[in-house]
Amino acid sequence: MWIAGFTVFVLGIILTIVAPINKKKNTRCSAQTQGILKESFETDNSQGSTRRTYIYLYSVNGVEYQTKSTIRSKQANEIGDNCTIWYNPKKPEDAQPFHYDSVKIYNIILAIGIVMILLGFLLFMFGVVQQNL
Repeated sequence: MWIAGFTVFVLGIILTIVAPINKKKNTRCSAQTQGILKESFETDNSQGSTRRTYIYLYSVNGVEYQTKSTIRSKQANEIGDNCTIWYNPKKPEDAQPFHYDSVKIYNIILAIGIVMILLGFLLFMFGVVQQNL
């Protein structure tokens, strides 16, 4: 039980860290341009699961950039498909292939993370007490 509690606790911490970071990036990346899905590949991690990475090409003011993301643009299903790339006008190399009009999703993720921290702490403490009985 304490292992499950610890795991939920750590996942909650990760969500509470990631949500504000992604919320800020979504806010910064307010300009858009057309890009192209250049490449897609999978990588394996040490736990045996795979992660797909997408590479997008786009240009801003005649300068070509590329960005990597683990999220596929809804507009690009195949290599070579065009899609919208959202970028930071002050730093065009900071970009993403998606943009949320509302930041509610990040607030929901943050709330879930906080609940997971509390639940994980309770499960952890319950497991420790149970183990010591």
